[in-house]
Amino acid sequence: MLTDLLNKHLKVDINKMRKTNFLESQREFELKMISNVNNKNGWKEISVCPLCNFGKYVKEFDKYGIPLVKCEKCELRFQVKIPGDSNAVYQDDNYTVYTKEDSCEHYEYRKERFGRERVQLLERHCGRLAKKKILDVGCGNGYFLSVAKEAGAFCFGSEFSEKLRKFTLKEVVVPVYRESLDNFPEKDFDIITIFDVLEHIESPVSFMSAAAALLKEGGYIIVYTPNFDSFSIKVMKEYSSIIAPAEHLVLFSYEPAKYLGDITGLKVIHMETRGLDIHSILACQDYRGEARNEFLVKWVDELQAMIDVSGAADYMRVIYRKGC
Repeated sequence: MLTDLLNKHLKVDINKMRKTNFLESQREFELKMISNVNNKNGWKEISVCPLCNFGKYVKEFDKYGIPLVKCEKCELRFQVKIPGDSNAVYQDDNYTVYTKEDSCEHYEYRKERFGRERVQLLERHCGRLAKKKILDVGCGNGYFLSVAKEAGAFCFGSEFSEKLRKFTLKEVVVPVYRESLDNFPEKDFDIITIFDVLEHIESPVSFMSAAAALLKEGGYIIVYTPNFDSFSIKVMKEYSSIIAPAEHLVLFSYEPAKYLGDITGLKVIHMETRGLDIHSILACQDYRGEARNEFLVKWVDELQAMIDVSGAADYMRVIYRKGC
């Protein structure tokens, strides 16, 4: 069984994904974003759950003095202080500085490793992409859209960052809009993809409702978002890169993700987890000046493969279907 599991496990070349001083670079970036917020419109206080509007919650932990809490009703985790103006974070030229810098090599690796995997996942659960109309929300530099376009899909993107929007317009040659979903110029999509976006959204219900309104009946929404109920967060707590004040405003686990679908007319048809839990724990040991655990180093792929299929990895993939 383990051999079969490893044969299906897709490894990640962490050296092509992250800088060697990953968590230290993230800390520098986060502190810069917090300073940006302080120097611009400041912070907004959140007193009720952004998902279910319940007003009681308990503290999980804090980072840089900003508490992350758990709703006592739906179990969503959320920040109780968020930026008053999101431009202080997302229009900064150094956004995503703690990952590898954008380059042809990095772009091609992401396209081949992650773009193709995402297309394969969609085709397993939603059918062939050829002639389907697809919107990628928060399309970034467009590496997923590039592969979907190769598969014959009619592709559209939305992107808040002007820098990334211009890059995708030029490199992938598909329409990329800056408008919000509730004012989007296109509609009647077969598939909407929301990769690494939902955790950044202040109002997830209105956001998902707007996405669902752009979808055909029977269409699909696929969401990739951090999984708070993961092994790495259990181990690392606030040291996890997923805990990112000013940036990751809401953090889901399976039950809140299902609840989000229920209240927006979407049914969960598939859920799985994949992640970098072991690599992240090793990065945390480096950051804290600890010796790397040799057992984790030796068995990184085997351990991650088992964590992935257990549903305890640090990123969720949820596929919703609209209506019947």
